[in-house]
Amino acid sequence: MTDVQAYAFGRGESQAPLMLSGLDRLGEKLGRRLRALIEPIAGARPHVVAQDARALEFGAWAHEVPGSASIGVYRLAPLKGQVLLRLDAEMISTLVDCFYGGIGNRALPPRGEFTPTEDRLIARISEAFIARLVECWSDMLALEAGLIVRETGIGFAAAAQPGEQMVLQRFLISISRDAEWPIDLLFPLSSLRAVEPLMGNRIPVDDERADPVWQARIAQRMREIRLPARTVLARPDLSLAELMQLKAGDIIPVTINRSLPLIVGDRIVAHGSIGEQDGRAAFQIEKLAQETGQ
Repeated sequence: MTDVQAYAFGRGESQAPLMLSGLDRLGEKLGRRLRALIEPIAGARPHVVAQDARALEFGAWAHEVPGSASIGVYRLAPLKGQVLLRLDAEMISTLVDCFYGGIGNRALPPRGEFTPTEDRLIARISEAFIARLVECWSDMLALEAGLIVRETGIGFAAAAQPGEQMVLQRFLISISRDAEWPIDLLFPLSSLRAVEPLMGNRIPVDDERADPVWQARIAQRMREIRLPARTVLARPDLSLAELMQLKAGDIIPVTINRSLPLIVGDRIVAHGSIGEQDGRAAFQIEKLAQETGQ
């Protein structure tokens, strides 16, 4: 064989479509929980976008992370390796301002580290976020989360070599139209490879998708839909010859059944009889139709 090529373990087929599509479905669930987490802190409903998961090298991701970002390093047993959670410094400062009554537009001072108040908020958001991550994964795999270290800047919390393959799951958070901040989850690609068969399973629908207000409104609108209802008094049979000989004045004898159908669309919904009420022809329902599966 003369067409042999070098292969770098951990770099081939890095996109892993099955794995990433499964992670995207988990990301949608986690994004909705993240919105509920941020809202009471910001005092407003944030806009959260869960981006598609993608594979990249650790060095490429670390290069774009500001030195002021908060980096939490977690162990999610039984996943191998370490998972990183990145929170943007500007987002934390804005949320602190909003939490204490501001509108999130104060000037941000040059920072070398977070204030004690910001540190407490980072811990609160991080722990709640990881707890919701564990909840989202619970239908697929039971995870046990543990914080290893939390640092400011990727230089102090490097958890991988620059060339190591990772999978980035990013959520974009915005409280107003003026700013948008990322929250990053970074998984070692090798750790997700181990659970890739589970990623192909159907992930149950998130109960949080059910909106009772929307359901009540759509139910009300459904009740207002008008459907044509009719009944058939008789169904005489005529041969083609008789039909062709019909002329004005001919009489077709019919027999009206005692029980007549009430038809909506092409479905019989009830049986009853024809009568009169207030000088108008009327239909009295005597029995509702019973159909299999109705």
